[in-house]
Amino acid sequence: MSSNNGDDTAAGTASNAATQHVTATASALIVSAADKAGMEGIDRARIDEIILRESADSNYMKQQRKRDAAVNERIERMKKRLAERDGSRSDGKTWREAEERRLQPEINRLMITRRRLSTCVVVDMDAFYMSCELLTRPDLQNVPACVGSGMILTSNYCARRYGVRSAMAGWIGDKLVEELSDGKEKLVHVPSNYDLYAKKAHEVREVLAQYDPKMRAYSLDECYMDIGPYLSLRTSKGLEHEQVVAALTQADGTAEAEGEDGNGEALSLKPTASSRNKIAANAEDEENDDDCGDNNNKATHLCTDIGELSPEAALKAAADIVDEMRKKVTKATGGLTCSAGLANNFMLAKIASDRNKPDGQCIVGPSNESILNFIRPLSVRKVPGVGRVTEKILNAFNINTVQDLYDQRALVQFTFSKQATAGFLLRRSIGWTDSDSKADDDETGNESLGQKGISKERTFQPGKTWTEINSKLEDIAHSLSSAMKRKDIWSHTITLKCKLHTFDVLTRSKSMARGVYLQSAQDIIPIVAQILADLKKEHKGGVFSVRLLGIRASNFREESDSRQPDIQSFLTKKSASSSSAAANSPKRVDIDEKQDDYDEGKASSVNCKSTNDIFSSPYARKGHTTTSSPRNNTSMSPPVATTPPPDPACTNTSTSSDMQVTTCPICSVEVAGDNDALNRHVDSCLNASTVRRLAKDESTAADERAKKRRVLRDFFNT
Repeated sequence: MSSNNGDDTAAGTASNAATQHVTATASALIVSAADKAGMEGIDRARIDEIILRESADSNYMKQQRKRDAAVNERIERMKKRLAERDGSRSDGKTWREAEERRLQPEINRLMITRRRLSTCVVVDMDAFYMSCELLTRPDLQNVPACVGSGMILTSNYCARRYGVRSAMAGWIGDKLVEELSDGKEKLVHVPSNYDLYAKKAHEVREVLAQYDPKMRAYSLDECYMDIGPYLSLRTSKGLEHEQVVAALTQADGTAEAEGEDGNGEALSLKPTASSRNKIAANAEDEENDDDCGDNNNKATHLCTDIGELSPEAALKAAADIVDEMRKKVTKATGGLTCSAGLANNFMLAKIASDRNKPDGQCIVGPSNESILNFIRPLSVRKVPGVGRVTEKILNAFNINTVQDLYDQRALVQFTFSKQATAGFLLRRSIGWTDSDSKADDDETGNESLGQKGISKERTFQPGKTWTEINSKLEDIAHSLSSAMKRKDIWSHTITLKCKLHTFDVLTRSKSMARGVYLQSAQDIIPIVAQILADLKKEHKGGVFSVRLLGIRASNFREESDSRQPDIQSFLTKKSASSSSAAANSPKRVDIDEKQDDYDEGKASSVNCKSTNDIFSSPYARKGHTTTSSPRNNTSMSPPVATTPPPDPACTNTSTSSDMQVTTCPICSVEVAGDNDALNRHVDSCLNASTVRRLAKDESTAADERAKKRRVLRDFFNT
């Protein structure tokens, strides 16, 4: 008997090992092998086994196995490098302890810079697309159903118990439901209805905007918001909801008239008797601005004063506001539910929003103890920014949880040679992000400085004709151009991404001539069309069948570039009679003749950097929004890029017609005279003009912030 039991135990151990191998492989290969909300307690091992079995011979899986093999090689190199480091010293722990001591001051610094209130909220609609469909098809509530057929967009919670989720092929979802239900149930596919989803998303945002007019929505079903100003007005000022909404709207500059409601009647912003009674026990002095004094430089926050409320009471008040907000969303949408996470930064709020789905909320306190207790037990894959590749690398070093990530921080710093990745993982191990110490205004105001590129891409069924592919490419170019115009950005480098039916990805970049920047679709289309034609010509892998196209714009023009020509023009002398005309005419450059050639011998990613350096001024202003122009003619005419003309105010036109002039490289003013005169002018610019201009920009920004504060102060004291 004991022998048989031993054999059974050995067999079970072998089976478990095989199961763990299958699960790990599936997680590393397939996005849809990761769990979503509603998948707790599912038979993950069997689900992964079915997914791998059914998709083993697909082109996608073949490509993913190649990539996984490359990751395995990378892990082996990292382990070898670590072994050499440990073996180079008598005690392998010595360097790790030294590294931990080196990192400790930075950890301490991050810990004390956390935001003192939990006011960051992430609202995530529950199975949004499917829930929208359930409003008119309640019969699908208790049967496995999903939106989409070829590719599943989302599934209801009944289908998620069978492992069916977004980003999964429809036929795999069918197989999962059929096998795991023993043929008793079938997956119902509902066609997508984007008009309905957009309408419901608008209804959701109308409610959420009442609590934060500056909320950010990165998709139809998710919003990021800071309820700090709302919380402050509700607690310290004792205002009712409608009064707070009016105050926030007016502060955001979107009110119809100052101090009036939609009917033109004056709004009374003094606390009502009932509202005074609500906060009398906690906020006796409504004029106390002690806590706000340190935050006056944060334009986004009206005031973060919470009166006499304790941190615990403030957290409870914020939680009540989130609960109230979610109920209003359900009422406004006719029954759609949402889940929310509340924390002192958006990373933690994002994780928390997934904790109590559906129709729930999770609150994370702002103290170090609360944050660490929340994040340390989590799997590293739960951390936003950690994908399946990073997860596999960390797991290879027995780093499975966020607690492990912190405990092995010295190993992580050494193993990940890129300091950006190592620093990112260190910050996440203590639950810290930049939103801990920055106001939203600081983040969005520097968007043009921090953003490195902007891209648009489309996925479609392979097998399109060459004409259809080029038509798709033109549509993407128009979409990208519209986005660039909205953000008022111009690009020096254009990159084309092309994914074939084999899931091989081909990318190639093209940089413009020095000083040339693009924004219009008419300029972008010929460039990407030529790159695509070259990729097709060079392709030697059989049929050139495309399933995805994308265009990326990068190397943006800085503000100073719009006034200053390139260095060649600085060294070119010209007569004053021609200079004034040239100064007021756009610079038109034939791209085919001027631009640098790209490497045509390889269909892979090419880093074509411009030869001129691009510097970011810390005083650069946020670009103004411009109205998108109508769709241009998509004919394949020769590309012509236009840079804005120089400022006429900076052009000196008082010189005589026969005098030689040279353009100043600092201020673009044309200086008459010899080299000595030019040198004196440049010295003057460097010593005064540049510094004065930068100081003026900063002074203007500071005045705007002070003006907002004065308006708000007057608003509440009237």
